[in-house]
Amino acid sequence: MPTPRDPDRRRISRVIDAALSVAVAAVALSAAVLSVGASAHAAVTPKCFGAAARDPDRPCENQRLRLTVTPTPDEATMIPNDDCVKERITDALAQCSFGVPAEQAVETVVVVGDSHAQQWRPALAVVARARLWRVLEVAIPHCLFSTALTGVGEPFTSWCPLWNHDVIEWLGAHPDLRTVFVSGNTLQSIVVAEGRSSFQTRVDGYVSRWKQLPPSVERVIVIRDTPQDRVATYDCLRRAMTHQQPPGPACAIRRRLALRTDPAAVAARLLGARNVSVADLTPQFCDRRVCFPVVGGVLVRRDGDHLTRLFARTLGPFLLRRINQIAI
Repeated sequence: MPTPRDPDRRRISRVIDAALSVAVAAVALSAAVLSVGASAHAAVTPKCFGAAARDPDRPCENQRLRLTVTPTPDEATMIPNDDCVKERITDALAQCSFGVPAEQAVETVVVVGDSHAQQWRPALAVVARARLWRVLEVAIPHCLFSTALTGVGEPFTSWCPLWNHDVIEWLGAHPDLRTVFVSGNTLQSIVVAEGRSSFQTRVDGYVSRWKQLPPSVERVIVIRDTPQDRVATYDCLRRAMTHQQPPGPACAIRRRLALRTDPAAVAARLLGARNVSVADLTPQFCDRRVCFPVVGGVLVRRDGDHLTRLFARTLGPFLLRRINQIAI
């Protein structure tokens, strides 16, 4: 595999580091603004809270939550993701570690993908505590773990191939990293060659990249991408809250519009390998007809396509259940 030019790496690294500095400052400000509100949300978890309200194995209903939206749409955009310990590995690659400390962990696992992989951090933190895992997240916004080229534009056009290259090299240099979680935005902008479909390009990109994984990676778990909201969803929720209407049912979105076929999940099935599995938590979001923007009193997404930290956390037990079924 060719190594990208060092000047390109340094230039891209400077751009990304500057962007990360701004993001860190914004997160710190958001955390300070919400410090009072966060303590209120830390109260005893009520019955059927969040994803527990849609447990297919244990049906659950709590009428006290029927009008609740936590956090509100206006609060959600200010609440940062769970924190983690950041460390730069190469100019294009950085890791963000969480879970059990290294000296106590029975295994260290890896999370790879774009911001739709990062959104699973609170859920994976629940899994990590239960499984005694240390988690290394090397996910980057706008970069799919794929040979498909991003269509987002610079600096990502140059940066994402460097990042993909470095992820493969890094995994090869660490044979103790045997489990890799992959997730990505189903609608991420990509470059599509003439005569090819966008969807097939996405599927082929995943398959090609995963085939480059070193033999030391024993299993790949694809976390299926989540449903997406409409532009009007949050105004709908605000109206429902104002008029004391159950916001989840009032603002539900047709399943065929909210839930797109995930090319990563399709790629996993095409590979047909025993070591590639899919963790699909769609039942926690949708019934057979619609997908809900509020579940068990918890706002599902903080924007059109990213989970709120709180709802992601309530998904943790269900992700754990699926991982246990995969028997890793």
